[in-house]
Amino acid sequence: MRYTSDMLFVRNAPATILHAKPAIVWLRIISSLAWINSAFIGKEAKVAPAFVNGGELAARVSSTFVHTALDSRIAQVLVWYVAPHAAFFALLIAVADVVIGISLVLGLFVRLGAAVAIVRAIVNVLVAGAAGVDTIGYNAMLITAAAICFATCAGRKFGIDAQLIDRFPKNRALRLVA
Repeated sequence: MRYTSDMLFVRNAPATILHAKPAIVWLRIISSLAWINSAFIGKEAKVAPAFVNGGELAARVSSTFVHTALDSRIAQVLVWYVAPHAAFFALLIAVADVVIGISLVLGLFVRLGAAVAIVRAIVNVLVAGAAGVDTIGYNAMLITAAAICFATCAGRKFGIDAQLIDRFPKNRALRLVA
């Protein structure tokens, strides 16, 4: 029998869904780090007292976001609604980042966390998209990762969602968010 290079691939099984699950779990955990970083780390940490009080958000709306909004109507919404109620929106942003990060890293209610991540990333693009293509690209990556986590039920492999679904298999509300 003559040896050919095609024989190398005969023994290997083709990739299946079983091979994709660890990759999706890895994607879920890595994308959660971006949201945890946004919430807790750096000078722009959303959980920092200066941001949660609304002062930093109001300052950023008037100095930056009004100029980087993708449309003048979005800038008007920022000035008319977000700036006067900056403390509420700052708390909403901080809670959303924390919830997304915890949800994705633990695999707890991943579909809900991914849906919130998609909304948050879209808002980031609308508010700061004109700042540059890096802002749009980074948030597009977060939207894509969240959409994959949402569509594949990424928490049901190596996550708390797997134990919850096993414990309560007929709960429809749990299947919707997990």
